[in-house]
This record gives sequence, C-alpha cells and structure tokens, in this order.
Amino acid sequence: MRVRGTRRLIVAACALLLVATACSNASSGSKSGGGGGGDSGQNTTVNQPGVTAKEIRVGGVASITNALNAPYGDIFKGAKAYFAMVNSEGGIYGRKLVLASQRDDQMTQNLRETQSLLTEDNVFAAVGLATIFDFSGADELAKNGIPSFGWNINADWNKPNLFGNVGALCLGCSGVDLPWMAKQLGKKTVGILAYNVDDSKKCAEGNKKSFEDFPTAKVGFYTDSLSFGDVDFSVEVSKMKDAGVDFITTCMDTNGVLNIAKEARKQGLNAIQYLPNGYDQAFMKANGQFFENSIVRVPFVPFETKPRPAGLDKYLTWMEKQGDTPNEYTTYGWINAAMLDEGLKAAGPNFTQAKVVAALNKMKNDTADGMIPGIDWTTQHTDTHPPTSCAALVKVVNKKFVPAFVPKGKVYICFPDKATLSTKPTYR
Repeated sequence: MRVRGTRRLIVAACALLLVATACSNASSGSKSGGGGGGDSGQNTTVNQPGVTAKEIRVGGVASITNALNAPYGDIFKGAKAYFAMVNSEGGIYGRKLVLASQRDDQMTQNLRETQSLLTEDNVFAAVGLATIFDFSGADELAKNGIPSFGWNINADWNKPNLFGNVGALCLGCSGVDLPWMAKQLGKKTVGILAYNVDDSKKCAEGNKKSFEDFPTAKVGFYTDSLSFGDVDFSVEVSKMKDAGVDFITTCMDTNGVLNIAKEARKQGLNAIQYLPNGYDQAFMKANGQFFENSIVRVPFVPFETKPRPAGLDKYLTWMEKQGDTPNEYTTYGWINAAMLDEGLKAAGPNFTQAKVVAALNKMKNDTADGMIPGIDWTTQHTDTHPPTSCAALVKVVNKKFVPAFVPKGKVYICFPDKATLSTKPTYR
C-alpha cells in the first residue's frame, strides 16, 4: 500500500502505509540476518569515526521524555538485542557493535541532541532515531553523511543517507487502500480527524483526497484543528453520529484514539476505527473492548504471523534473552540495527560511512531478513510510488490481533501503483 499520509505519526500520528513484501528473503546485495562478520577483515585498519580495532560505536536520538509517556526509548532496546546477536557470533570484521550513546531530545531539542551526537559522541552511525514533532537534526545528519537509521514517522527522511522502516513519505497523497478497505468492510460514511500540526494535517488531507479520488464512502465529518492533548471529543463524536459515520480514520496518537473510542461508546456511535498507531499488545489488552473489529496497520511482520519468518524468530528470541518485552518501538530498533549490519557487510572490510550508505542505496529489496516490507533504496529516498506496494493488516478481536483481508498463510495485501477500485489485490 502506498506510502502516504495515513502512515504512522505517533503524535502527528500519520499511519505509515507501507511498501511491503511478504517474503522472508535477505535483502538484495547483502547477507542479512545478523552476525557472520566473525574474523573476516578483523585485521583491516579502518580510519573512521567510532571505529576501533575491537568496536564499531553507534548512537541515537529519541524522544525518550515525551508528553505521551510512550516508550520511544525502547527503540534502543531493540538495537541492543540485535547487536547482542551479532556479537555472539563474533561481531562483524572482528569488531563488536556497541550502542554507545542514547540521547533524549525531549520532543523539542532534536537539533541540539543530534549535533551533540555528531560532535561529542564519536559514533560511526546513528541508530535508533525516533522523534515525535521535531526531526530538525535530519539536515545535520545529511550534511555529515553519517549512515542513519530510524523510525521515519516524519517528512524529513528524504535524504540519501537516512534509512527508515519505509522509504520516502508522501504526506497528503491519495491512495486506493483506505477506500478499498472501507468497501470490504461495507462502510459508507467516514470520519477523519487530525491535530492542528503540519504533518497530522497533511495526513488528514491525504485521507480525504483518497475518498474523493476513490469514492467508496463519503466523508461525513472532517477536522484537522484538534489540539494535541485534547481529551474531550464529545462535540466531534456528536457530529459524527449525526452524519452517520461508521468508519473513523485519524492521524492521532493512541491517547487520542482511545478517548474518541470511549466517547463513541458513551454516545452510542457504532463505528470502528482504522488505527494508524495501534499495534500495541499491552494497550489492546487494556482497552481492546473499545476497538472490537477495528483495523490496525502493522509496518512490519506481525508477531502473530505463522510460520514465523527467520528474522522475526531471531528478534523474538533475542528480545527474550535480553529480558525485554517486544513492542513496536523495540522492533524498529532491531530493524535499524539490521540495516546497519547489512550495509557494513555490503561495504566490505574496508568500510567507511560513505561506502555503507552507497552499498545500501544499491539494494532493491531490503527486507531486514523478512522483518519489513521490501524497500528499493535505489528509488525510495524520493519515489513515493513504488511499482508494487504491500502492507500487513490485522483486526482487533477479543483484545487480540488477528490477520485481516488476507488468505490463510499470507501476510501482506499488495496493490500496484496506479491501482483503481477495480484492481484486484495480490497476496504474499
């Protein structure tokens, strides 16, 4: 499904509609899956920031302190787990991967913390980038050419050395996916809600355009003027009820969608939600009664997938060994670390920051060992319309996630670019 405005945006909350493939193959041009560097190249001298004869040091910047009380810092736990796996196999080129710096941008100090990461922390790469509103450090990372890996929920990731869990975002673009979903669910009237911040507003615009371009349902209610932190949605829900809304899609965080769901229950509004930020087992266990039959987009292979792809199995195993509970944030950290590993292997023993970036940018199907939809890095820093795009969708049933819209044994639903409502999806 097209990478467009309904993608995940935790606070600005755009749901990342992912370019995906269901195969668990390794990324093109590299041997993904962790470790394997061993003694190969261990005597090669590498004169690069953060690289010694024994270590490759990396660091990241995340909104650890945030108004959502969301565990953004958990992205580092996922990276550590991947590094532990690689290091248990001898590291790479005889060097251990070390997460040496975990900076907190506190939602508003990304530029400052990114500059400090680059000037003070002596790191080879930035791993574990996850910021809410402010990714002002993106230009600094690009200017310095440092290989950078993170959760690209912002519109600032279209830089050649920035690698996220999807390619470039197109906030505000329309696509067939949401209208197709509404049609499959038999929904006729849509409510669209967003915060009055730029990325969230663009996300909502994309949703609205989608239903205008592919009119399977009418937009009965629209607002992009909500204030972040709002808890009272009684007016909005009342208007949606009057309009006959039966399908709600938002560009908001989990606190916002939960308050909407509670108010809908209170007012008797019988509408399910499309959750751009809802793949959270603990959250759903506590609040799933308000989201029964709602649809959640998952920007990686869902944990419930059977059989498990190799990458997912390794991830869950090493998170358990580390004593941490897997969640969405830790998954991004693992994926970020896997991409760095892929880039190092593809660059060779005489690796440099520039060689790692160049090697990744030659890969046409980067799946992080089956953990994510396949990314063609030859185009995906700028091209928001891949030839075929896929996504995993799950449904909330009895407070748990179950596959939705795909045949048994399949993970992703896929549409070609330029798809119309008459286009039949394929499954992988």
